Amino acid sequence: MWYFYGFVDKMKMKWCVLVLLGLVGGGVSLSENCRGEKPRLRDCDNVCDKDGNCKIRAALLLPKNTTYDACLSVVGAVLDLAMNDSVIKNAFPPWLSVEWMKYDVTDCDAAYAVISAIDAYNDCAHVFFGPSCDFALASVARIAKFLGGTGTPLVTTGGFTFDFVKPKQTCQDEFYMLVRAGPLGFEDLAYFIIKLMDVFQWKQLLLINEPEAQVHVAGKSTCHLMMKTFANFLKKEDILYTPWDTTSDAGLNYTENLKFYLGYKYTNSDGVEQRCCTILKLIELTWEIVAVSY
Repeated sequence: MWYFYGFVDKMKMKWCVLVLLGLVGGGVSLSENCRGEKPRLRDCDNVCDKDGNCKIRAALLLPKNTTYDACLSVVGAVLDLAMNDSVIKNAFPPWLSVEWMKYDVTDCDAAYAVISAIDAYNDCAHVFFGPSCDFALASVARIAKFLGGTGTPLVTTGGFTFDFVKPKQTCQDEFYMLVRAGPLGFEDLAYFIIKLMDVFQWKQLLLINEPEAQVHVAGKSTCHLMMKTFANFLKKEDILYTPWDTTSDAGLNYTENLKFYLGYKYTNSDGVEQRCCTILKLIELTWEIVAVSY
């Protein structure tokens, strides 16, 4: 079966190229842009110059800091390997080249992300790849629709929180130019938990949250954003939950806090059958799945 999976992988790579060409190759429309104005065109907004030389300028907006899973040195090397793959080379038209421009989003900070995006726009980037950290991504994704003739498309493997899965089809949508290329988000993890609750007929759970953990995955407050997403979908499914922020322990240790948060709330009337679903270990395992997406 190896040849079948190899064929599927090649088809996926070709589809990625087609999506990229579709994002930047459609030309600039003369209709109104997201500002409600007629686009003010720059010569470099076109993929092909007046001499017929065609090049896609792709800006990679990621931190240099290697403590982040998606950093310039790691992702840049992977993209270089991908561009040298025969499947990718054959998928691009022979007259079209790709130039990768790299910008440091210092420590995945939102302010640096915006500055990097503006620098990339001034350098005539046709498409942004990244940021991957949620706060940095949100800042860039909000302004991307105003950059360029009719906006600059933004492709990312990030965008985990539920805000990024909302419709993005018109200028009125907050993250209009954003394309999420990652395999899963916090919504998927939330419904994984909800499915477990349904299978085991659990009715309530304790959400143990260390807000600033797993920063290397999605930047500042990764776990806080994940728990916020969990809470949003648990409410929709009418599942009771109790949040426990481990940074607000008032000097108590885990044993004392477990007595306080758990008590007898998660046991049946006989106190024998435990109905508690503490998901701290489960979350640690799911982060391994998220990390693979990079």
